[in-house]
Amino acid sequence: MPELAEVELARRIWAPAIGGKVAAVETHPKTRVYRDTPARAIEAALTNATFRDSHSHGKRLLFVFRKDEEILPLEVHLGMSGRLALALQDHVPHKHDHLILRFKECALVFNDYRQFGRAHLHEDPNPWAELPPEVLDRRFTLAHVQGLLARRPRTTLKALILDQSCFPGIGNWMADEICWRMGLHPATVTGELDAASLRKETQFVTRGALKYIADKNEGQLKDPSEGFSAGGYVARVPPSNWLFQHRWKKGGHCPHCQSELDRATIATRTTAWCPQCQKAKA
Repeated sequence: MPELAEVELARRIWAPAIGGKVAAVETHPKTRVYRDTPARAIEAALTNATFRDSHSHGKRLLFVFRKDEEILPLEVHLGMSGRLALALQDHVPHKHDHLILRFKECALVFNDYRQFGRAHLHEDPNPWAELPPEVLDRRFTLAHVQGLLARRPRTTLKALILDQSCFPGIGNWMADEICWRMGLHPATVTGELDAASLRKETQFVTRGALKYIADKNEGQLKDPSEGFSAGGYVARVPPSNWLFQHRWKKGGHCPHCQSELDRATIATRTTAWCPQCQKAKA
């Protein structure tokens, strides 16, 4: 499942088409990606609509179109294998290209061979108004984090960080990175946490993820028609002094103390941690 930096990088793939008008829309009507909005409804709504803007929030993508006076927000979820691509206008559809928006100069493609992703239209012109603040939002204050901890005093640290209503966009590798930087075992009960430390390290890892995965990989695709697979590897990743590069290596070691990493299932996710730097409480 893509995390916030991968989603932001995917958003940028379609950005060059902003300001253009959709000349044609092509879909696979029977695919599961249209389980929320029928494919034909999206075709009718977006044909001749102008692409106005795009946004990411956590693991979610929103592409805003306008036709006459109507705002048409198209939300795309990448799922496990979803891929966004910027292609030539005469792009020949691949087998799993479930949505193609054709413009005068290019085509925007949503491909998903496993069909866990989604594409759907919102009726509300501002559908994200009630979403929780993102980690780098000015509303993500110390008081806000203290409130999250107060409401979930018996949750594990890993489970809390993965809760999208609390930390939008944080996924498995980022959660492990945050726990490691806090020096806490991922199964630590949240009632024992320091809110200031949690906020600090969560924001540090988020900024770093955006820097190393979104910013440094933007423009790295040699063939833009290949798009970006959110679940795949990117050319540039966080540096070796992050847990990121060691957590899944066979015999991977802590970049701080060189102890061999431990692994187990915590909060239903495979989790890696350093048994020396992140000792569990007895």
